[in-house]
Amino acid sequence: MKPRYYLATALYCAFIFWMSNQSHPPGAEIDFEGSDKVAHFLVYGVLAGIISIGMHRAPQMHPFWLRLVVPPTFALIFGVSDEIHQLFTPNRTFSAMDMLADGLGAVVAQGLCLYIFRIRPNLMLQEEQGTS
Repeated sequence: MKPRYYLATALYCAFIFWMSNQSHPPGAEIDFEGSDKVAHFLVYGVLAGIISIGMHRAPQMHPFWLRLVVPPTFALIFGVSDEIHQLFTPNRTFSAMDMLADGLGAVVAQGLCLYIFRIRPNLMLQEEQGTS
């Protein structure tokens, strides 16, 4: 990956960590049945998406199996570490269902990225060449 995607991944992970460290995170007032699962799904889907796009735009082409597996695996491992971190945060809890939502969001986002890369294979590369 190019350095900017490593930076984007690190900053996004720091944001997730910061949100997870809040006893009452911003946006917690938005409360409907399953709202926290939707948030986990979206947050970890974006994380997998950042990594997937970064790998797709890398100067050297990674083997397909790496491009398939790395983004959702990283997102899920980070999600597990986030749930463990919440054990030590007041008013937060460890939740296996949150981890399931993290993993589902990461897998769905990865599938969407691969679908887009397949349908429009030159789209991302043309954008990259235009901005480099």
